[in-house]
Amino acid sequence: MLFFKRWTRGFLRVRISGFFSERFLNLCSANQIELWELKPEKDGVICCITLPAFYKIRPLARKANVRIRVVDRLGFPFFLRRNKKRVGLALGMCSFFLILYLFSLFVWNISFEGNNRYTRDTLLKYLEEEGICYGMRKEKISCEKLEEGIRSRFPEITWVSARVSGTRLLIKIKENEVLFSVPQKDEAPCDLVAKRAGIVTKMIVRRGKAAVMIGSQVEEGQLLVSSKLSVMNDNGEVVRTDYVHADADIYAQTEYGYQTEIPKLHAISVNTGRKRLGAGIRIGPYQLRFVMPLRGENPWRFVSESSQLCFFQDFYLPVYFEQIKGEEYIVYERLYTEEEIQAVSEQLQEQYLKNLMEKGVQIIENNVKISENGSFYIIEGRVAAQEMIAAQSPVADMGQIPLENEETTDRR
Repeated sequence: MLFFKRWTRGFLRVRISGFFSERFLNLCSANQIELWELKPEKDGVICCITLPAFYKIRPLARKANVRIRVVDRLGFPFFLRRNKKRVGLALGMCSFFLILYLFSLFVWNISFEGNNRYTRDTLLKYLEEEGICYGMRKEKISCEKLEEGIRSRFPEITWVSARVSGTRLLIKIKENEVLFSVPQKDEAPCDLVAKRAGIVTKMIVRRGKAAVMIGSQVEEGQLLVSSKLSVMNDNGEVVRTDYVHADADIYAQTEYGYQTEIPKLHAISVNTGRKRLGAGIRIGPYQLRFVMPLRGENPWRFVSESSQLCFFQDFYLPVYFEQIKGEEYIVYERLYTEEEIQAVSEQLQEQYLKNLMEKGVQIIENNVKISENGSFYIIEGRVAAQEMIAAQSPVADMGQIPLENEETTDRR
């Protein structure tokens, strides 16, 4: 900004020569005359000075017995003076600033800050539904209405601030880290059945009647906890039957297995070392790329990076510059080595175990076996785990509607 200010007002580059150049510089400093870009020479010093200050240094130059000569005239006033007869250049500059002004009337960049729960694509999709998109007039954006709409559409967002700065729409949000409401508990009568086969290792029954014991072998779909409770009188006769919402934690030791066939031959890509560079520019919907011509018959792999043109901090324009890098590679097939097939097996095992643990399964033991079958490797895995196997199952036929405060059986 300081250079821009000096350039618009114009400045001079001068040469100070004489035996007392240092004294002259001290006099300028004492009189608060600004000099910059000082470069010492054999017979003096070259520096820059503003036009008003240049007319103030003549008495100081006579006092220090130095000579001052103008080397160059720089800045906008001198530029206009040198090019006052170039009509085309003047029209080009006027057109440039006119285009910048027209572009400044629109929004060319939308930024979000503070969004963790909601992705940028989700928020942009909502803005498109509200008619807010790239290239729209700034005056058509109501920040107050936008803030209210975001809070209404996304309940987890508690605070929104939207503002238009330059050609950029900046939306700052703050998400609530605490749930607004506690989900209602389901009290409909139901049984608990096994969702996987296994051996029961632990039981905590809070509601209902246990149908199995610790150490029992259960199959998928087998009844674990019954919702049916019989109320008896003193004679041991059934007075009525109530149905409850069975609730229990039942853990069982289960087994998982997977099998994968991998061809012994696999494709390998190796870079040849040949590279291609290119560049591109995109202005609105129009795009132009410049890439070195292809040579040879091998395929190429391209990677591009783009950046949006921005003046100052928030003045974005719909102009994108692209940098393109390409590498030539060849593809051939070869057999897996022992280390490579072992690495593939470990990768498959790691991914499989990760998926199980994400479901709440506790891994006890896992084994992997690699065998060959013709032109394939067979990777077999066996996993011993412990997990909760109880799943709710609605009661089909009920003799009576359950009471609100029914008796339950607690067993461990």
